[in-house]
Amino acid sequence: MAARPKSRSGRASAARGLPFAARLLAAVFAVSLFPVFAYAGQSAAGESPSQAKTPILRVTPGDAATERGFIAFYNMEYVPAIADFEASLNAHPNDPYAVNHLLEGVLFQELHREGKLDAQLYLSNEFVHMQKKAPDPEAIARVNELTERATKLEEAELARNPNDVRALYARSVTRGLRATEEALVSKEWFSALRSGLGAYNDSKRILELDPKFSDAKLVVGIYNYVVGSLSWPVKVAMLLVAIHGSRTKGLELMKQAADGGGEASVDAKTALALFLAREHRYGQALVQTRWLYATFPHNFLYGLSEAGLLKSADEIPQAMEVYRKLIALGKVGEFGSQDVGPAGWGLGLLLRSKQDWRGAAEAFDTAATLPHTSPELVAQAQLAAGQMYDRAGDRDLAVSRYERVVDDSQDPKLVKQAKHWLNEPYNGA
Repeated sequence: MAARPKSRSGRASAARGLPFAARLLAAVFAVSLFPVFAYAGQSAAGESPSQAKTPILRVTPGDAATERGFIAFYNMEYVPAIADFEASLNAHPNDPYAVNHLLEGVLFQELHREGKLDAQLYLSNEFVHMQKKAPDPEAIARVNELTERATKLEEAELARNPNDVRALYARSVTRGLRATEEALVSKEWFSALRSGLGAYNDSKRILELDPKFSDAKLVVGIYNYVVGSLSWPVKVAMLLVAIHGSRTKGLELMKQAADGGGEASVDAKTALALFLAREHRYGQALVQTRWLYATFPHNFLYGLSEAGLLKSADEIPQAMEVYRKLIALGKVGEFGSQDVGPAGWGLGLLLRSKQDWRGAAEAFDTAATLPHTSPELVAQAQLAAGQMYDRAGDRDLAVSRYERVVDDSQDPKLVKQAKHWLNEPYNGA
């Protein structure tokens, strides 16, 4: 009888761990589990990476539409990417890789619209409570239709040859994308874990058949790292006791995938940077992130990740410089329709930590006015700007920012705070 309270506590702990494990896996699926076509970051004089002629990876199918599609995709230019993937699928209607490419484009366009592509969200409890835009029913219906189409093609190929590594890899990608949708959109944790485990099993089987298949090492590496980070009760609850797990082995497998030159090597660099940062190995993570941003200079999140890593490494002047460059590029439209407000927000937080109250206020003001900043961040930035103007002794500007929050914000919590600071100056408490 004395053990019962401990048992209940263990079950509660495991239950709390399930959403974290699911969203952590899904976060990495969201940034890493799809074939990629990349161009070298160092281009010929006067030529941007998206115009370069020498591919560093191969795509399947290896047509021009797929090549163009992935360049746009990795620069977060989803409309042209989807158009190119549609063209490739029309030319190769029975190729599950072509279906997966279009599936990726549609799914990630929706995740971007919902504001769910920042992998750092899934390393904390913020994701569970975040309130973003509701899913687009048409987009989700298309995702489901393409998932079913890809699965049917893969199952047909595997029925003919269960050891077809090409078909196994395609199915692994489809299952990983399904896990992404289930966790990040539907928040169906157990379904996401089952789908992710299916991706892992396919990749594990590929490595049994072909140990040199570097792309398959990515998913196996991810699972090794994540499972190696879980407590025993959570492993039992997730039915993952058969996977021993090792963070060290997981990182090594991801590095082999990153260095392997296969279709998933760029994806592996993204995942590797995420986990290296989680291990506080910021210098090594920066190597991966800087390559990614140099190769895909229109991807704001890659640039933002560089700034965040520099901040975590306590390289504050360098982090500020990157934030300022991102702000300048955002103002001239370098990142298209991407929300660049987080660059101003990040700079404001750094300046606030240095007690540069006016500089922080101006940075928060910038965050609220940058192109495509989300309404949620606009309100948060205006409130923060008001607080910093109060600390700088400029009550009039502070009041004006609080009034904007009261007038414009849809967040009752922020409105309540703004009304409070309208009645008395913010003093840092």
